[in-house]
Parts: sequence; structure tokens; C-alpha cells
Amino acid sequence: MSEINTDSVQAFWQRNPLCASAVPHELGSREYFTYYDGLREHNESPAFSAQLHEYADFAGKRVLDVGCGNGYVLQRYAEAGAQVDGVDVTDMAIDLCTKRFGFAGVDGTFTRTTAETLPFADDTFDCVCSMGVLHHVPDTTKAISEVARVLKPGGRLIIMMYHRNSWLYRVTFPWVSILTRKSVQQLVNEVDGVGNPKGDVYTRKELEAALPEIRDLEMFSRLLQGWMFLPYIGRVLPDALFRPFQNRLGWFIYAKGWRR
Repeated sequence: MSEINTDSVQAFWQRNPLCASAVPHELGSREYFTYYDGLREHNESPAFSAQLHEYADFAGKRVLDVGCGNGYVLQRYAEAGAQVDGVDVTDMAIDLCTKRFGFAGVDGTFTRTTAETLPFADDTFDCVCSMGVLHHVPDTTKAISEVARVLKPGGRLIIMMYHRNSWLYRVTFPWVSILTRKSVQQLVNEVDGVGNPKGDVYTRKELEAALPEIRDLEMFSRLLQGWMFLPYIGRVLPDALFRPFQNRLGWFIYAKGWRR
């Protein structure tokens, strides 16, 4: 497995922008963003996204997305009237965000940096979000500390991590590990592509313990699909079959709260 450091994490995500291999259009084109948005909204509906991120509540306020990717979430905050900043470890992400915002006709500021060294003053943002990013960085504890530092007291935190008590991790990965002779940890990493150097998983208690500066935590899980039960052949099963169980067994665990 690759050594886990900033260089290895940066190199992987520079080569593998999220879902880019599944999008049959030129990277950064208008068609690319439209297709990507459709893929994302298959897993996370616009209604769920609006409820999760509370876009309208941050009109006129400052919002930071740590690991902004291609800017999907930040675009929606900007369209709702927020002043938005995005940081990411790759030049590719900064370029994609800039292009997305150009197509959308909204303003945003994007900076290449690591989650462990956020270039902002203390108590800067009214909301900090990070969707599926902090569990990939080399030093997650330091990154979470940085997120809390730049969040205003009383500011909103919205994050997503991988769920240790998901069906995928507890049931499917152990038997796939036997068949493939890959470790469960390697299978977790490879959810985002072969060569990904790191992917952590959290229970609700572990995630709560990792967020000591956040009060009134609300946690729930989502994303439970057929392939998570039966790799390969499970992809033909309708997602609706599994939705009743996703709050206990889903692969994504979300946490929302307020900085103390």
C-alpha cells in the first residue's frame, strides 16, 4: 500500500477526481458537470442536499468547504447567497471549481492547501462543511482541529465520513477480503479507486469523540445500495429495497452540530 502522507494523497486525487472515470465527457466541460450532478443526485437527492446543508440559512454569510472537489456543494451555497470559499489539496479541484462557477455565473474563492493547514484566521466562517474528505487526509485529528479553529463560536459544522457500522464494512468487506486476499482496510481505500492511500471509518461514538469542539451533534447514516450487499450482481437490484435500513446500515455517516 502507498505511504500515507500529503504527497501520496495529493497525487491520488490529482489523478482521480471524484467520479471522473464514470463521466463520459471532457473533464471540466459544461456536460461534465451536468452528468456528474446527475450521478451525485442519484445518491443524494436535491431535497436531501438542501435539508442537510441548509443552503438558504447561510445567505449573506461565509461558508467554507474543506475538500471542495468540483464545487457541487459550494455552487449551491453561492446560489443561495452565501460568500463561499473552497479549499482542496489538488490543482485539478481548484481548476474544476473555477470552471463550474464560471458556467453557473456565481462567485467563489478557491485555494489549494491541505485540510491540516487552513489559511484562514480564527473564527472566520459561519459554516464549514466537508463531504467525504476528512477521513482521507493524512492527519484527520489535526484537520478537525483546524476546521473548529476557523469556525465561529456558534457556527455550523456539517460533515460526512465513512461508517464503521455499515453493512458494507461489517458484513460485505470481510468476506470479499477472503475472496480477494485484500485487507478490509484496502477495500475501504479502494471504494474511491485503486491506489487511494487512506480511508478511515467511524462509529457514531468514535465520530462524536473526534469532534470535542462541537455541541448538539446530530448523526445519521445514508447510502445503502444493492452492490453493498452483493458486489457486482447487486447493482441490478433497486435502491428502494434498501432505503428502510440505511439509517442504521448506510455507508455514509453524517454529523451536524454547532461550535462551542
